[in-house]
Amino acid sequence: MRKREDFVKFWMRDYKIAEDKQLCDKFFVFLYPKIYVDMNIPINIELPKIWSGTFTKNEWNSINFIVGANGTGKSLFSNELKTQLSHNNYKVRLLSAERLSGFEKTSYSYFTSSQLSGGLDISKFNTYKDYGQQYGLSTSAFIILKERLDIRIKIEALLSDLFKKTIRLVEEGGYLKPKMQNIDGGEEYGIKEQECHGMKEIISLLTFLYDDSNNCIIFDEPELHLHPQFQSFFLNEIRKIAGDPKIEADKKLFFIITHSPYFLDIRSIEDLQHILVCHNHQKPTYIKKDDLDEQDRYVLKKFLPRFNTHHKQFFFSPNPVFVEGYTDQQIISLLFEKTGLNIAASGSSVIDVGGKDELAVFYKLCNLLHINCRVISDYDALFRGKLREYFCNSDIVQQRFIENGFGSNISNCIGEMERLLIKIGEALNNNTSENESVKKIVDRLHTLYADKRNNIEAIKDVILLSLYRFKDLIEEVQPDIKNDVETVLAKHNRYLECIKSANIFIIPNGELEHFFKAIPIDYLNITQKDKLFNSERDCILDIDTKEKLEEMYSDILPLLKASVPHVKVNILKHVKYTIIDWIQKVQNAIARSEIKDLQTLKSNARVEYSTFNQILECRDGDFTLQPDGKFNCTIYLKASVVGEEKQINFSDQTIPRNFEI
Repeated sequence: MRKREDFVKFWMRDYKIAEDKQLCDKFFVFLYPKIYVDMNIPINIELPKIWSGTFTKNEWNSINFIVGANGTGKSLFSNELKTQLSHNNYKVRLLSAERLSGFEKTSYSYFTSSQLSGGLDISKFNTYKDYGQQYGLSTSAFIILKERLDIRIKIEALLSDLFKKTIRLVEEGGYLKPKMQNIDGGEEYGIKEQECHGMKEIISLLTFLYDDSNNCIIFDEPELHLHPQFQSFFLNEIRKIAGDPKIEADKKLFFIITHSPYFLDIRSIEDLQHILVCHNHQKPTYIKKDDLDEQDRYVLKKFLPRFNTHHKQFFFSPNPVFVEGYTDQQIISLLFEKTGLNIAASGSSVIDVGGKDELAVFYKLCNLLHINCRVISDYDALFRGKLREYFCNSDIVQQRFIENGFGSNISNCIGEMERLLIKIGEALNNNTSENESVKKIVDRLHTLYADKRNNIEAIKDVILLSLYRFKDLIEEVQPDIKNDVETVLAKHNRYLECIKSANIFIIPNGELEHFFKAIPIDYLNITQKDKLFNSERDCILDIDTKEKLEEMYSDILPLLKASVPHVKVNILKHVKYTIIDWIQKVQNAIARSEIKDLQTLKSNARVEYSTFNQILECRDGDFTLQPDGKFNCTIYLKASVVGEEKQINFSDQTIPRNFEI
């Protein structure tokens, strides 16, 4: 009998050609039942202060993830989720992002001092447990360790083998005091005094994980204070216990609210269906079973083994930018950095996904999850690949085509342009010009037409790339195709402008490598891409001014910059109101005859120069005062505040409310 691993290989190999995809998926679940545990738990949540409408989801996995930017209501969502899970007869424990507060802070009235410093009052153990349950705190973790020998042994083994430490729970004067010691030697010490947040975090998280008094746990930001490797370790421990507790009593249901890609565990397409993405002003979104077609699923199944923490950033970014390969990602990110474009301020990150089909699937995922993604693709995405299918079916792109007089059938429009490209190619294939640039094009066409294989796509590529570089020359040596050339280029650019409305940015005249400056390339045959990448990266790093870089890459930077939303922090706007306030102080002090010269201006209590001197400076000779109270003053805004030093002049005639920098 075959091993089930052999069946899995069969399933992965033949999934694409299988007639019954649902049967294949069910078969895989049969082989690995613990990977997918579907539970029917009706959840209906309303948070009118955060978003309108009702969030509804009935099917859940044993491990579910909740992600989203700060301020999107994840913590409020978790509180309501806890209530509804309890109504569904689950014993729920919520550990909030403030779970260590019971140890560290005085925010909760009952905890008037650090519980680890003086110890836990043994007579109040039940109260600690109640408060911990009510506020989502970890306070009772050490009580559980004291009362549960089985859990304590697991924690002791972990501390000993991974951290080379021992833990001891000491009762002194009616108080429970956790103490630790390094195995290699040293004095025993209290956890509060010397132990780091990370150690307290891992002890408390694992304690509640191993505690069987609850069969459902909501972890809010379990990654806090944890090194990435220990985040992965903790997630592995969760996997061991995850399951349906109503079927297997020793299993638990988990909900993990996280900002960490290390915690986002995606091993299958089914896992994608149990990631909730929270948003500002709209209810959370998730992938439903029927959202992905067979081709989407096939592409994703191939991609998932490569799905790393870098790729997972799109779940946490409100404006991710997808590119095909890692060299695109590196060069584009570097160009943004060197031009001072801080894309992170707008919640953007550049993510490579490996190819055009992957671009299309990630684009679709983001649209399903209401994530406002962007795509930067090579020129050939207009003609082939799944991305074409998406923008051809986009309502907003169709609307742009109609507004431009092209009609609503985008695919037909592109098809007509493709036929013109083939027509131009056939004409040039018979051209006998001796011009070297034209001969290169013709020789390439001869090779493609002579090949018995269907090279239509390659012929279109050659013609389009050549038209953008030698339009006038081609029209000169082949005047009979001039109108076709003009039509192709005009429509091509207008089509791409329409497609931008769907946040798909197609490089019109090539690949990113066509815009590299370090090494000359053959525009019809780009080879040694790794060498090109390394040389170009060094070239960009060596450019010493923003102006020089923008000049060198002026042929590609506008498109790249247009692909990301810009958020510019306008510090001058805020400095302006501070300066207006200071001008009024100076004018009032002079009107009261409290200032006689620069020295008294700087020492006057009403003017507060010592405070404002943190952002401005008034230098010797920059202040003149007449006996009648008329004055002129020059100040300099400091470069450390506004980026570069700025000179500002004002006088007794300056009207503060009309003042502009």
